[in-house]
Amino acid sequence: MLTVDKIEGKIVRVEEEMKFSELELAFFNSDVKEGDVVVPDGNGRYHTDHEATDRRRKEILDLQNSLWEQE
Repeated sequence: MLTVDKIEGKIVRVEEEMKFSELELAFFNSDVKEGDVVVPDGNGRYHTDHEATDRRRKEILDLQNSLWEQE
């Protein structure tokens, strides 16, 4: 899974399995933001996978909430 780690100016730092790469912002859709799951379209551009992003955010929130649950 390719996720957006950080956006700084015109550079997008992406992470996949703890390996980081930096790509130009111009290669991404205009609404990309940190934490998004992105997929390449085969033409050198990346698009947000909104369903995968929502699932990932829910999993992270569930994990955070489980840390605070009392038995």
